[in-house]
Amino acid sequence: MEQAVIDFVQNTAHDLTGLEVALFYQANPRAFDTAAGIALRTHRSVSEVEPALERLGANGILDVFDRGDGRYHCFALSPTRETWNLLCMVSEAYHDDEQARGVIIKMLVKQLILKRTGQDFAGASEGSDADA
Repeated sequence: MEQAVIDFVQNTAHDLTGLEVALFYQANPRAFDTAAGIALRTHRSVSEVEPALERLGANGILDVFDRGDGRYHCFALSPTRETWNLLCMVSEAYHDDEQARGVIIKMLVKQLILKRTGQDFAGASEGSDADA
């Protein structure tokens, strides 16, 4: 699995919701919607989707647009070739490579466990299953 995919899962997707939102945009590259709309489309709650959208926006995967005089934000996939290539690599790893999907799921579960125990994932990534 490409190091870029591992870095994306650990540092940008960060959890299953983040991964699902990123994969939603890879499958629907022309989507332009609010957090509430993306929550409906991904069958998640707004409170789950908002942090993922913000992380994806902060990391340049999504562009964020203010609408309604700043009352709400709309999210769209960044139009850069690098973003598209990265999301295609993530999608291929997750959907087409059973071993890579297992590694991704293990990374996300480890992230969740570390979050719940109050540990920092970055410091615990040495010797992780991502090297498998």
